[in-house]
Amino acid sequence: MFTPEPQKILIVDDSPTNVLILMDCLSEYNCISANSGEEALRIAQGEDKPDLVLLDIIMEGMDGYDVCSMLKTNSETSSIPVIFITGETDPQSLVKGFGVGGVDFITKPFNVDELKVRVSTQLKYKKSLEDNARYLKSIEDIYDTITDSMYYAQRIQNATLPHKTYLDNLMEDYFVIYKPRDIVSGDFYLVNEVNDQLLLVAADCTGHGVPGALMSMMSMAFIKEIIAVEKVNSPAQILNKLRKTIISTFYSPGTDEISDGLDASLVLIDKKSNTMKFAGANLPIYLIRKQELIEIKGNRMPVGSYPRQTPFTCHVINLQHNDCIYLFSDGFADQFGGAQNRKMMNSQFKEALLKYHKQKMTDQKTNLQQFFDQWKGYNEQVDDILLMGYRYLNSDK
Repeated sequence: MFTPEPQKILIVDDSPTNVLILMDCLSEYNCISANSGEEALRIAQGEDKPDLVLLDIIMEGMDGYDVCSMLKTNSETSSIPVIFITGETDPQSLVKGFGVGGVDFITKPFNVDELKVRVSTQLKYKKSLEDNARYLKSIEDIYDTITDSMYYAQRIQNATLPHKTYLDNLMEDYFVIYKPRDIVSGDFYLVNEVNDQLLLVAADCTGHGVPGALMSMMSMAFIKEIIAVEKVNSPAQILNKLRKTIISTFYSPGTDEISDGLDASLVLIDKKSNTMKFAGANLPIYLIRKQELIEIKGNRMPVGSYPRQTPFTCHVINLQHNDCIYLFSDGFADQFGGAQNRKMMNSQFKEALLKYHKQKMTDQKTNLQQFFDQWKGYNEQVDDILLMGYRYLNSDK
């Protein structure tokens, strides 16, 4: 059975008789002694530091106040509790002793039981502080490990998103605002070329942080497979196939069901016919044309298990030169802020889009980010943010 070593007490007194008496009273501890302040500092600052110091005040050379003050100003010894043992009982001595860092006083002649209780109390308190410090350090180490893993997951997630160079090759005038609430995000976006048509996807997976990020990366992989392998290029059919895949993946009989899914908006732009196909799951898109904002609503159901499942609807919209198309999650409009510290709501969001829509998309991005930050103020971001803007430019114009 493991027996812990007794705690170490440094007795500092220039009277050998007093030292022997104290050592005898505290025989259950590992007591060492110093007969001067200078020797006490050398011992306390050595490798094998004491757990507590019993310190006489009146000594030749350096007195107890100076010794205590030097112990407390040294980071290596500042945590060692110091109990003064003295015949001085006047208030000024007590105030001075506490002022230089002493934790208690024992007056001479001392009561043995009182001495033991006061020493034991300070040693227990010191051990409690050390245990708490070790516990806190272990928590900090765990937190650092988790945080490092989260940032690594962030790099993986960001690597799955379309690269700017790729986007620049597909779109002439566009922007993407992508701002996770946490290190990783439950929102994702996808841009792809499908049979000479441009596919834009904005999605908001259930949850934030790691659960949302895992769902987002899996959903993105599912969509890519549906497009590339199954050759599906209708936004509504992509959502129908995605729903089927998610349900078969997360709702297998005999397993714990995951009641998660995603909201999404998909548009497929055909420049040859100047048309856009749109399908949405709980998310609309906005189209601004000649200073008028048109809201095109998706189906009121998520991509996932839902009691009243119906096929997703495909909307076909004729496009005109200079139309601005916006896909987004609900994070922008759900942000608290403003003068009354309330949700932005879709009305304010629409006003901001109308205010800046005539600008180049890169300028819109800057102004919309500033608008969001000013609205949020000192509030925390409440949700992942995703907003995509695309200006339709007809090459015939």
